[in-house]
Amino acid sequence: MADILEGLNEAQREAVTATEGIIRVIAGAGSGKTRALSRRFAYLVNEIGILPGNILCVTFTNKSANEMRQRIHNLTGDNDTGYINTFHGFCVTVLQEDSHAVQYPKSFLVLDNSDIDAMLKIIYEERGLTLRDMTFSKARDMIEILKLKRRPDYYLDMITMSLDVLYEKYLASVTAEDIIFYGYLYQEKKCFGLDYNDLIKFTLYIFRQNEEIRLKWQKRLEYIMIDEFQDIDGIQYELMEVLCGYHKNLFVVGDPDQTIYTWRGA
Repeated sequence: MADILEGLNEAQREAVTATEGIIRVIAGAGSGKTRALSRRFAYLVNEIGILPGNILCVTFTNKSANEMRQRIHNLTGDNDTGYINTFHGFCVTVLQEDSHAVQYPKSFLVLDNSDIDAMLKIIYEERGLTLRDMTFSKARDMIEILKLKRRPDYYLDMITMSLDVLYEKYLASVTAEDIIFYGYLYQEKKCFGLDYNDLIKFTLYIFRQNEEIRLKWQKRLEYIMIDEFQDIDGIQYELMEVLCGYHKNLFVVGDPDQTIYTWRGA
């Protein structure tokens, strides 16, 4: 046990060994919070006997998730490092297991900007739009703002409308905004593609609609840890609330002074 707690100061040690219930740690830059998070994971596994697959650890970037995995592997010696991921990466895992609940295949596509641009190109050609109407980069931003803020229920169209109905909605659109938005939703559904915003929306929808799937994940995730908590937005917060609704063991680390995503609703 000495090695997991070794080199930790009093506050870090307290954070690592407090395992039950809801715990908030306020940690400024350079206070060793990544170290505390990874030691806490190892403490849960090595000392409490929790299986890595029953722990979810959410970080903000893929880079920090990879770093965290490496640290935890070094501490536990176990190749199974549970669910150490970004919110989006974790949602991909959920959907790969349970996308059948929204009639999507396990092999759905996660779209990046180049995929989205390829779809926009088709829409512009079909409907005679040019980059003077809107550049691709502006169109991508507009789609994101519509999905996050102005039309947050858009995902219901993707899930509940047939491809034909969605196509008709696209053809009936008149303004550049509507043409691009519904054209994009249609293109997404056609190739079973999901972008970053969809991943969380679809996961939450499945959890809300399907109690069996929700309970399965809630029971599986006995301990949830979230890094950079100051940067999570409303929908990520909602996802977190759902996930810890059964065991209620939540550990969040953040620094209110470092909030950089207020523009996205953090």
